[in-house]
Amino acid sequence: MPDTIPQHYTTEFSTNWIHRCQQTKARLDAFVIDENYEGERKRYDRLGAQESHERTERKGPTHIQDPGTDFRWAVRRSFELANLLDKDDAKNLGKLVLPTSDYVISHTNAYNRDKDIIAWSAAIDPALTGQLGTTPAALPSTQVITHGSNGLTVAKLRKANQIIQDGEVEDGAPRVLVVSPQQLADLLATVEATSKDFVAVQGLISGEIDTFMGFKFVKSTRLRKSGTTRTCVGWVKGAIRRTTGAMSSNISIRNDLSMATQIYSDWQLGATRIYDEGVVVIECTEPS
Repeated sequence: MPDTIPQHYTTEFSTNWIHRCQQTKARLDAFVIDENYEGERKRYDRLGAQESHERTERKGPTHIQDPGTDFRWAVRRSFELANLLDKDDAKNLGKLVLPTSDYVISHTNAYNRDKDIIAWSAAIDPALTGQLGTTPAALPSTQVITHGSNGLTVAKLRKANQIIQDGEVEDGAPRVLVVSPQQLADLLATVEATSKDFVAVQGLISGEIDTFMGFKFVKSTRLRKSGTTRTCVGWVKGAIRRTTGAMSSNISIRNDLSMATQIYSDWQLGATRIYDEGVVVIECTEPS
């Protein structure tokens, strides 16, 4: 006979909500310059490098130069997230509390993820340039390491380090490299167990260390993937400027929806790539 549960056995239900696994904190705040501004957009005026002119004669004519200038633009983007609770939910849920505050926490988690996405998207996407901010400027191909039909390797990291150094970025500026978990696994697989890099890469995966080849590694499962190509990206602090508006939440009664409770949050974010030389993209092959 089947072993059935007697009817007099009781079931206890939880009284609180449990959030499923997700990224809850922004991980890239330390590697962007955050600022706020009035209006929809902000223009950043850039001044090019200049070279001196050797003076070879007394009282000779002054050599006048016009330094090269151009502009980069950051544009605000608005985001919102809303949930509804029916007016009868409090009764129907019994001992389980209404998830009002848990919804706000969930909104905060989404806000923090958006902050990261805005940052690495600005590093990868075309930057708005020109007098009116209407001309897109793609990241130069010299800043991109193609996938080469393999994942993340020590050779790619060496090349990324060289690209950053060739850009004459400020010495000692913090660097970050955003990668997917698969890339760390691929990196370990390409390092010989006897190599001095093996222990360092093992430490990256276990979380014992977070820096390798001059980059602080930050894991993200949200990096773009097209087919079998995952786009990882690194930059030097100062290369990305971001405007971060605070999240605003409001809980109200919707009399147009049978007096349902609405939990509404919104925020504004924007970013731009200030200089290309401090950014490097590493394309990596990753299984579908």
